[in-house]
Amino acid sequence: MAMLFSDFTCPFSYVTEAALWRVEDEGAVEYRAFELHPAPSRLPLGGPAADVEAARPLADALGLEMRAPALAARTRKAHELARFGAAKGIGRPLRAAVFAAYFGEGRDIGRIDVLVEIAQALGLDRSEARVVLDVDTYAADVARDGAEARRLGIAGTPALLLGAGAEIRLATGALSVDEIRALLNRT
Repeated sequence: MAMLFSDFTCPFSYVTEAALWRVEDEGAVEYRAFELHPAPSRLPLGGPAADVEAARPLADALGLEMRAPALAARTRKAHELARFGAAKGIGRPLRAAVFAAYFGEGRDIGRIDVLVEIAQALGLDRSEARVVLDVDTYAADVARDGAEARRLGIAGTPALLLGAGAEIRLATGALSVDEIRALLNRT
């Protein structure tokens, strides 16, 4: 079992998740929320242009459309929607859709109306998705993920944990399909 701490506004998280999707069976990776810009911290001005350029070679190799969004976004609600999608059995497609909305379309994935549209496009009930986000159904789970990351000393994304106990290993930064295969073969 692998555990990945990632954020939907991190281009390195996007390419690493896309690489994982190509080598892992559904459910083999446990996704954990890591908000890069949690409230009340200030959002950076503009989007992650330099990071997008650095991640572009991996994105191109994976066939991902990746443009630098014009804005930074808060991701707590996107992480909550990801939990909802996982509970409904569409975790991976929902995660891919949120990343694509941000890096492909430049949409503000911090807005509930945008997230509800993404959920509906994947077949989830629009009203149920809105209620889940409005009443913070998965907010405690997202907060627990952040606390766990701090406890583990994780300070950025992506952070991939492999193994268990004394054999646990941490890989950080963008990872290619080949790098992930090599890491998984060592487990």
